[in-house]
Amino acid sequence: FEKGLPSLREVAGNTTLIGAKAHRDVAREAVRKSLVLLKNSQNILPLRGSQHVLIAGDGADNISKQNGGWTITWQGTENKNSDFPGASSIYDGLHQAITNNGGSTELNAEGEWTKKPDLAVVVFGEEPYAEGQGDIPLLTYRDGQTKDLELIQSLKKQGIPVVSIFLTGRPLWMNAEINSSNAFVVAWLPGSEGSGIADVLVADAYNKIRYDFTGRLSYDWPNKEVNTLDDNLAVDDILLDFGQGLSYGEAPILAELLNENSS
Repeated sequence: FEKGLPSLREVAGNTTLIGAKAHRDVAREAVRKSLVLLKNSQNILPLRGSQHVLIAGDGADNISKQNGGWTITWQGTENKNSDFPGASSIYDGLHQAITNNGGSTELNAEGEWTKKPDLAVVVFGEEPYAEGQGDIPLLTYRDGQTKDLELIQSLKKQGIPVVSIFLTGRPLWMNAEINSSNAFVVAWLPGSEGSGIADVLVADAYNKIRYDFTGRLSYDWPNKEVNTLDDNLAVDDILLDFGQGLSYGEAPILAELLNENSS
């Protein structure tokens, strides 16, 4: 109350501050620092050199999805990229970083390609939600729908390694998707600055790491979708503990094969 009405403060009505570069820089830094690496088999990340990369999944070029609920609309739905002037999708950042290194990209949400890629980055996750629409009785991803898992597995069957980027507002039971991915990154909801993901995932022109993974889990990650003794209680079968996560070059923190059987 001591500051007075917002409309009477020093910068009130100064619309030039909306989307200011200094503010976007801080938001992009927050994206880099919040990414959590759960798996990086054979050090497939960071992306290096002149690779041809397929960028797939319905979250790859979807700024609405990377923002989540309470964004423009109540549930954060029915928005399109043009509703976010100045924002960058995850694809935007990956394309720029990879091509700057002499590589190339191909964007196709369904995972189809014209030139066989050296690897695929699949971006997928929860649809935007707020209260009510986002309430779930189990920690099951998309109520058991397997479209994203099938996409990952179809690429693997073609001999294409897969880096998965998971967009979510909460830890979910993702054992099957983790098993099928060569690398698995939890990106949470990166908001308007999707390019911050490429800052960490793509090396520089000399194949050196630009930014390391420093994010760690802010909550336990489940190994089951429900508490098998009492479904009114929190899941007690934990895959990864609060504070866990990988940086580049560290030893794996997950078993090679996770249990995919639901309760």
